[in-house]
Amino acid sequence: MEALGINFGFLLMQIFNFLLIFWLLRTFLWKGLINTIDERRAEIEKGLEDARIAADARENAEKEAENIRAEARSEAQKIIAEAHSRAEESAKEVTKEAEQEAETIRAEARQQAEQEREQLLADMRSQVISLAIAAANRLIGKSLDEKKQKEIVSDFFSKAPENVKNIGEEIEVVSALPLSDTEKNKVKDATGASKIDYKVDPSLLGGLIIRAGDRVVDGSVRSSLNAMRTELN
Repeated sequence: MEALGINFGFLLMQIFNFLLIFWLLRTFLWKGLINTIDERRAEIEKGLEDARIAADARENAEKEAENIRAEARSEAQKIIAEAHSRAEESAKEVTKEAEQEAETIRAEARQQAEQEREQLLADMRSQVISLAIAAANRLIGKSLDEKKQKEIVSDFFSKAPENVKNIGEEIEVVSALPLSDTEKNKVKDATGASKIDYKVDPSLLGGLIIRAGDRVVDGSVRSSLNAMRTELN
């Protein structure tokens, strides 16, 4: 060994020192280092697993959030559609009510105008009767008693045409001037109707037109004059 330049005692000392250092490292340092490495590896693995779980949770949360947003948008659209529908229904209802109210006002106005017209004609009746009686007196050259005068004028304006007995249960009677209660009773007796709707048309001049469904009996003075005009022509 010495021929090779190696000191055997020094070599043994180096080997002993190496083994001693190896034992010390293995006993006091290596095990702790390995444990530290294992703990660190466990921590890293746990961190990676936690990160994976967090990523999955975040992805699930984003999906859930997107579902919630989609449901919210759908619900909002539904609410808006329902609001539009309710608004349209309300508008239609308001329009319908306005039309009904306008029609009611028009009907009331027509009725009031008709009542005022009939009242005006009723107020004029006495003047028309006076003029008719005066003209009749001049024609026949003598005066008639008051009762006879009233009968003649009443017949002129309210006498029912021939062949109207039992013409119908519900009829319409048109006269040139509003009829008195007495004249209406005569018309009812002459026709036998249970329900009579009275209307006024001054263009009739006198007499009555009686309608029962499709049947019309025209006993007006206007109709008689038209017939005379046709015959003369």
